[in-house]
Amino acid sequence: MGSAYEIRINCDEQGKKNIEGVLGLSSDDSTSGWCLSIEEDSPQFLDALTIFANLISSNLQKLYKIGIKIDTISFWYLYEYEGQCNMEFCPDTTKKIGELGIVLCISCWEK
Repeated sequence: MGSAYEIRINCDEQGKKNIEGVLGLSSDDSTSGWCLSIEEDSPQFLDALTIFANLISSNLQKLYKIGIKIDTISFWYLYEYEGQCNMEFCPDTTKKIGELGIVLCISCWEK
């Protein structure tokens, strides 16, 4: 994997099934919760954080109804790099993520 964005929701197996009923199938088969990944070769990659913020905001009430709390949701940017590590995020996007109360996590590692 090079770079990817992910929504991660910490939950048990039943929570994962409930989330799949709202947000669709998890892209991760692990038992650590629900996940949706957009990898760097996807046409959605450049808009991934906006897509994630819109997905969560438009389904927030449904997530609350199935017992998902906002503090169990995080957005991740996973970035593999060579040489210099640079990134930038649009203010409108980071503002929307902040208003939702979702943590943005960034994990970088050198190839």
